Amino acid sequence: MSKNYRVSIFPPWELLRSFLFVTVLLLLGTVFSGMTFLTQYFSAEPEWIIGILFSVGTAFCLLNFKVSHGSYTCAKILKYYALFLALICMPAFILIDGATYKIASAINIVLMLLAFYIIKSEKYQNLVQYQFDFFKDIKEARVAIEQEVLRNRNQNRK
Repeated sequence: MSKNYRVSIFPPWELLRSFLFVTVLLLLGTVFSGMTFLTQYFSAEPEWIIGILFSVGTAFCLLNFKVSHGSYTCAKILKYYALFLALICMPAFILIDGATYKIASAINIVLMLLAFYIIKSEKYQNLVQYQFDFFKDIKEARVAIEQEVLRNRNQNRK
């Protein structure tokens, strides 16, 4: 990490802000890209749309949760997920008639590319590193406490 951050329960606000912004962008992008994909390309029924968006949203939340625990792999998956969401809307932007659809698709594409850029940024990567170090420290503290408890038990038995 380029800066030494003080360890606390919550990450520094400047790092957390980028994480929360990406989360909101990807949630909005998931909904818009999913709706575009399912309604314009497949003409799916509303029940299917809700079910698929719920499933994808749940998978996104699980990945995002793992990122909040310091998973670089999940951060990389989210980065490419943002590109995937942008790519889904590009054909719709070109093929669908109507100014409102073109504007909405263009906004979604720009926001997903922005999310991709933020995930690649140093701040977002510092957040993942901070969270990774935080949870690694918790695991080390648990092991140290367990060893101390075992040592005290053995001394009390003697």
